[in-house]
Amino acid sequence: MSEEYWRAKIWGLLHDPVLKALHSNSGRGENSFWQQLKVMQPWVEKGWNPEKSCGTALKHIKLADYIASASDRGAIGSVSASINYGQGNNREQGLEISHLLSGAKRNFKIKQHSELLAANRKNYLESKEQKLLEAIPVELRTDIKNIRLLFWWLWRCLPAATCKEFGDDESLMLIPAETRLPDSSIWSHASITAALAGALAGYDLTAAEIEHWPANKTSSHPYLASFTFTPVQELIKASRKMRDFWAGSWLLHYLSAKICWEVSKKYGPDCFLYPSLYQQPLIDHWLLKEFSKLGFDKWIEKPKANQLLTAGFPNVLVLVLPKDKVKAALQLAKQTLLEEWGRIGNLVFDELQTKRRWMPDLAADSKTWQGWLESQWQFYWTALPIGKEGENLKNAAIPKERETEFLEWLNAQNKAYITNQKYNLFQDKEINFLREAYQQRWENQKRKFSVNVGSWWASIFDANRYALAAVKNARNWELPTAFGPRSTISGIGPVVHPGNDWITEGKRKSIGNTTQVYLMVENS
Repeated sequence: MSEEYWRAKIWGLLHDPVLKALHSNSGRGENSFWQQLKVMQPWVEKGWNPEKSCGTALKHIKLADYIASASDRGAIGSVSASINYGQGNNREQGLEISHLLSGAKRNFKIKQHSELLAANRKNYLESKEQKLLEAIPVELRTDIKNIRLLFWWLWRCLPAATCKEFGDDESLMLIPAETRLPDSSIWSHASITAALAGALAGYDLTAAEIEHWPANKTSSHPYLASFTFTPVQELIKASRKMRDFWAGSWLLHYLSAKICWEVSKKYGPDCFLYPSLYQQPLIDHWLLKEFSKLGFDKWIEKPKANQLLTAGFPNVLVLVLPKDKVKAALQLAKQTLLEEWGRIGNLVFDELQTKRRWMPDLAADSKTWQGWLESQWQFYWTALPIGKEGENLKNAAIPKERETEFLEWLNAQNKAYITNQKYNLFQDKEINFLREAYQQRWENQKRKFSVNVGSWWASIFDANRYALAAVKNARNWELPTAFGPRSTISGIGPVVHPGNDWITEGKRKSIGNTTQVYLMVENS
């Protein structure tokens, strides 16, 4: 395990103040408490901070914030005007936020609104963040061996701790990442930034590489990967009773959740963009079961039975990974499904043999029984770079005099992800806006402005989706050979029966003193 990988992800989660949207300009631009964590002291002692460092590795990690921001809110970072919580003549008004899909408006106002406005805002909010730091179990924030579990705690429990610190105010789950365009939460932004920070750092990053980046080494490139397994509809439509329909749906849900759990234990739960693993009942169940002694149970409510039995996980998983770990992660996904499927098969076999007395002469390694288990699933995956490889992930050549350089970079990104030119980024009016924003920022703040590959976020997702569909459509599938009668449920494979020889249609075999007709119980 690379400690620097997890440090980069912790920085990603805490690169903004947790309560950023409640701050005014005096506190909004600070970091959260990551520098006070003992596990982060190797960075602090050497002055390593992606926000300020000129080192190759840390500057590369800093791009995570830029890309995550651009994926959510485009060029809003170039706007110099600010909007504060509780701003204006009507101080009873908190902050108007918008629903991501419908655009519906809502007044975001915390329970301790009056207390916040009456106090010194920066000091008040910093004291709150200090209490959040103290809420972290001591063994997690001090023992380097627990750095992975510390990240899990920050990702899963910090939002709950924040709500509790403000009097169980669950509206803080909606606290926006950006007050000027308040339509996505700080928690979502921090999670995506952490995933990108880990992918940009690389899983095997070392402290020596951060200090002196090797001249001949290429920086880690983030990839968007999709993994899926089939059949899904074929499995569910074979149902003959409502309980079969539920069981098939839940089984697919369970297997998908198990894949997410095993992959996230190695690479982090933030890596999964779809589905989000936050507050997922099965993930919380396994989290409490495995890490309850480390204080997770204080912040995570034990899922109820009906929550655990409600299917909802998709069979298509989308995640962000370092380029050199894409194959390993997706191989782990495949291996997890096969192992868990085999374990379920063993449980079903034991149930049928010991409690239901079904086909007593059937062995667990029977060709027909084992054959069905081994041939059930097909796997497909694809992965695309986030930003065309070989090109910079951001570009500041926005002024008119650098137009050729800027357009070359734009064309490279557009060709990588967009097939219809009318959807290319950026259109003339957009480029004019970017140039004006660049000029105003330079005049007002003497700071440059850049665009980055996060602006192609939707296009990268589309390209990844099309690539996965192409892989599935290119599969070479044919009806398997069945020596004997086929399943009466699917018509695909042979009926299950003991022995290695094949049987003819409707044939009966005498076994001991009994006679059995072999019927197919597909997939147990």
